[in-house]
Amino acid sequence: MIIPRAAKSTGQAGVTPKAPGRRGAARHPRFATAVSLVCAVAAFGTVTLSAVPTGAAVARTHTAARARAHAAAEARTNAAAEARAHAAARARAHAIARARAHAAARADASAAVSRTRSGLPWASGAYLPTGTPAAAAAFGAWRNRPLDLGEVSLNTSTWASITDPAWLYRRWEGSPYAMVFTVAMLPTHVRGVSIQACAHGYYNAYWRQFGQVIRSYGLGSSIIRLGWEFNGKWYRWAATNPKAWAECWVQAVTSAWSTAPRLRWDWNVNRGLSSALAHPALAYPGNHYVSMIGIDSYDWWPSVSMAGGWHQQLDGTQGLNYWLAFAKAHGKKLSVPEWGSVRYGRSAGGDDPRYVRDMRAFFVANAPYIAFETIFQGARGNYKAGHAMPNAAHAYKAGF
Repeated sequence: MIIPRAAKSTGQAGVTPKAPGRRGAARHPRFATAVSLVCAVAAFGTVTLSAVPTGAAVARTHTAARARAHAAAEARTNAAAEARAHAAARARAHAIARARAHAAARADASAAVSRTRSGLPWASGAYLPTGTPAAAAAFGAWRNRPLDLGEVSLNTSTWASITDPAWLYRRWEGSPYAMVFTVAMLPTHVRGVSIQACAHGYYNAYWRQFGQVIRSYGLGSSIIRLGWEFNGKWYRWAATNPKAWAECWVQAVTSAWSTAPRLRWDWNVNRGLSSALAHPALAYPGNHYVSMIGIDSYDWWPSVSMAGGWHQQLDGTQGLNYWLAFAKAHGKKLSVPEWGSVRYGRSAGGDDPRYVRDMRAFFVANAPYIAFETIFQGARGNYKAGHAMPNAAHAYKAGF
């Protein structure tokens, strides 16, 4: 007997069973899962792809900002470096200009004493008691060689006598001689002045005036013996404080140069170990502020007439050769602004022609290194007037 089977329920209300020969999707779960996964991936990809342009734009914005910041920092660095370079270039240009100006001034002034009227291989001059161009001409005629230089001393009493000796400048204005002026570093009759105050620049206005006045008379290329023989105690400007003395020199020279840039400055010691400063080099203000090294050297302390006297003058402590070597070491020439025979007084050499011949031999041997020499004629030693020292006078006339 055959019993017919009932149709199975789908388990879902209202769902009509599939016709024979057809398979429903629900009967293959792996396929459904794959389809769902593909859809999910597609959806995620869509979201991700839509977010990519936003992230790239932010990255590009940050990169651009960093680039701008780096460029700005680099520009600031370059600007600062350029400013420093310009400042350094300006400083170098100013330094070169100053050096050239001073070199030109020294060259011009050197030329004034290198083309010697005397015909000697060095510039030769004289300090004469009357101190006039006429006296210089007469002395040159007496020795049969014209003088190259005239040397005179300014009154030392007051600032006015130092800064504005118009009467003296008018006397030498337009003369054929190069001029050497002996100038006090401090006035001798003014209370309260000091090297320390000078070193602090308190007197700079006086030195600016000094330069202005001397230049106004056409004497702006003169040689200035400022504060001469400072290593001795016999002048108010003795260098008992060498550091302050050197700074005083710098202040005075710099101030005078501001109004008379062609002036030359003779840093002038006294020969031998002197009483105020045993080592004058301690008061050396520096090559820039010095045009030449000077030494005053007479025939005494000791005299040539004493045993070994000339050797002591030449090679003794701080003698002629010592200061010649000092000048060469600093690239300077040596001047001898005061030299001569001494007729009377302790240790005086008197009327000794050997001294004159010895000095001439020193000048001849070192002619390329001699800036100038000036025979000092005065009460203690005078060759021409009255022939107080005829032997020395004869030797001078024959040699000079």
